[in-house]
Amino acid sequence: MNISKILFVIGAIVCLPLYGFLCITNLDPTTGFFSSSNLLTTIFYGVLIAVPVLIILLSTVIQKRFAFSISNSRMLGVLSLLMGALMIASGVIHLMNLLSSAFSAVMFSTLIITALQIVMAALSGIVFLHLGICYFKENISNRGSLTFLFPLVWALIACVEMFRDYPQIAGMPERTLYLLCLLSFTLFLMGQSRILSDVDFIKGVRWINAFGMCAALFGLTMTAGEIAAFSSMSLPVFDVLLAFILSLYCLAFSFNTYIEK
Repeated sequence: MNISKILFVIGAIVCLPLYGFLCITNLDPTTGFFSSSNLLTTIFYGVLIAVPVLIILLSTVIQKRFAFSISNSRMLGVLSLLMGALMIASGVIHLMNLLSSAFSAVMFSTLIITALQIVMAALSGIVFLHLGICYFKENISNRGSLTFLFPLVWALIACVEMFRDYPQIAGMPERTLYLLCLLSFTLFLMGQSRILSDVDFIKGVRWINAFGMCAALFGLTMTAGEIAAFSSMSLPVFDVLLAFILSLYCLAFSFNTYIEK
């Protein structure tokens, strides 16, 4: 069995319930961070850092021959359609917020970023809706790698918005996890595009095995914390839902990797 999958399972078993517990019992409302003197906090951050690092090392550095074969196309189809719909909805929400401000109170730089995010959200949604249909038809060969630049740019802009919209310290644990999830998602997309367009296939498999599982671990952990301590978390519900579906998609796609004997 792919040892990266075992590491992911271990990380999820430790991090998801522990993070939810820490959000309820150990979140300092003044600093926005967990108490550093708590042993559970040390264990959580230790596992959260060690597991992704080991997964990336095993997938990209240690010489093992990975192979890839999609065996869950229907599940990927459903998740891809959901993610596409959520991305388009994200663009609509950004547009409504922009229109409600009547442009007057919006700085020019913010206007440019928001406008670009609206366009990228719409294009990214279309990409994943089309990909979802292809999954159901079991015809995903030669999907243009350039089309995955749209969700990649969308994720990077979302990272920029994270710093722009939430400059305060409060709520740092879940925002940090969301940021790591989005960054891992961009690297996952680079690997996925290589696989679907059959360009540098082996490297693509390594990347989706590494960063797909990292994105899933960060995203699902953040989602668990949001559910456990919803009243004290600061991320919008829509972003949490999007991170949840995104994480499941990365995990489902990455679990198609295996090591050739």
